[in-house]
Amino acid sequence: MIRQVESHDWQLLRDVRLRALASDPEAFLETVENARTFSDELWRERARPTERNVTFVYERAGAFDAMVSAFAGDDTEAFYLVGMWVAPDLRGRGLAQELVEHVVEWSRGHGRSRVILSVEHYNDRAARLYEKCGFTQLDTPPPLPYEPHQSDRFYVYML
Repeated sequence: MIRQVESHDWQLLRDVRLRALASDPEAFLETVENARTFSDELWRERARPTERNVTFVYERAGAFDAMVSAFAGDDTEAFYLVGMWVAPDLRGRGLAQELVEHVVEWSRGHGRSRVILSVEHYNDRAARLYEKCGFTQLDTPPPLPYEPHQSDRFYVYML
């Protein structure tokens, strides 16, 4: 079941994020070593949905096995899709597309005009996913509220 993370889910969110960072470290800007040092309060903050941020997860057997987040930067027109991860045994089943659709719908309901994301240059599978979901590759990098990998590709979904 896909659902929005709530504040009380912070430990499950921490666990899936650490699994994701350990399983696919090249897909993230953050390292598992760094994330392991985060305080419980930081994890609680990350789990707390607001008008400016949200995380959606796939829950199975009492654990989160997939996740995606979105947050607002200073740009009042965009949300940024980040932290997409699906457990290896669930890949290729359409789950990532469903997670993206949740972010797009949530963003649409929060008055922004676009969703922006970055993809590592070698990650053709992710690029195909986002294109299938209606994202368009940008010719020039947009201003971002985070520092992407230098060789990343950038995509936008117009709401």
